[in-house]
Amino acid sequence: MNNDDKFNDVTGVILAGGRSTRMGRDKAMLRVGEDGGVTLFERLLELMQALFPKIIIAGDRPDLCQIQLPCYPDRYPGSALGGLYTGLFEANSEMIFVSPCDLAFPDPKLARLILAQRRDYDVVVPKTPAGIEPLFALYRKSCLEHMRNMLERSEYRIYDFFPQVRVRYMGVEELPSDWQWSLMNINTPEDYCRMKERNL
Repeated sequence: MNNDDKFNDVTGVILAGGRSTRMGRDKAMLRVGEDGGVTLFERLLELMQALFPKIIIAGDRPDLCQIQLPCYPDRYPGSALGGLYTGLFEANSEMIFVSPCDLAFPDPKLARLILAQRRDYDVVVPKTPAGIEPLFALYRKSCLEHMRNMLERSEYRIYDFFPQVRVRYMGVEELPSDWQWSLMNINTPEDYCRMKERNL
């Protein structure tokens, strides 16, 4: 895929600031696929590289940095909202697409469906029966002030600022049929076993 096929108005942001407490080891480095395969981080990076000309890491992870992949320590450490704010603040583009580095099966089809809705909204986010999925979503810089106000008040629920911006919720009827796998986070050793059993 060449740059003409990519979303040149959006920066890809990999959220990598979590401490992997429940897993007990670095989730970004968990390996997937047959014969050792690739790490979760590498799998997500491949998806991001296919979609965006510019990608950054939100989180203090110099071990993951590459020449064309800078990382930025969280400006407000300790929460997913802080990582999201950092990615949006550091991006040179008006919009970012974010994903955590612990998704088992990040789906480019789902990402493209979200990105297709970006023109008229500040946030585009999947909404499933389990709730809103704010960490595989699109955000515009118009969200920054609302996020910063929350973080300075030590409020960390990402979607609490949604009523103040234009949000496009994408229901399950709009998502790929395997959306449950696409949005599955690897948080515990049990999650990791489920992922390996699927053998993808």
